[in-house]
Amino acid sequence: MKENSVIDWLKSHFDNPNLSEQELKPVLYFSLLWNLFEHTYFTDDKHLKPEYLLDLSEISCIHLSDECIDKTFIFFKERYFPQKKLNFIFTTLRLNTNITNSQLSNYDFCQSIFIKKNPTYIEKTKCIFLVIYRFRNNLFHGRKNPKTLNIYKKPFIVINQFLIHFIEKTSDKNSINNQRYII
Repeated sequence: MKENSVIDWLKSHFDNPNLSEQELKPVLYFSLLWNLFEHTYFTDDKHLKPEYLLDLSEISCIHLSDECIDKTFIFFKERYFPQKKLNFIFTTLRLNTNITNSQLSNYDFCQSIFIKKNPTYIEKTKCIFLVIYRFRNNLFHGRKNPKTLNIYKKPFIVINQFLIHFIEKTSDKNSINNQRYII
């Protein structure tokens, strides 16, 4: 099988959509990075859930560079909160709107952090992970149209950079990685 035969098949299957292997690489890389991320930080007993991502944000934030957190947070803030107002694409993330244990819903939490004048690094990291988690769910559960995945190139590049930084800075910390030291 040729390396790009899947892309060629997709183009044929979708009657020649606007798919380019180069444009899709960030999406493909994300699937590999996310697999490593989930394998490293979650187990069968403590499987991936938004509340565990929030816990992970709290215990790992001190190991991440402020620059990486700021760069990623600013990208998402500019994407979803231009002119200090949430836009339509924020709603397409499909963040959970249910309130649990008297806590803000994930939607309301992210909205409040985007609006907040000076969010903490923990708040920024939580917001980043909730957004990334929705990108993951929307991609892996068919919410992202395969014909137009190339339009998500930039967000996936930013997400991949964040995940690489996160894994590099925390994978060797047994209190964070569920005793799954991988390096």
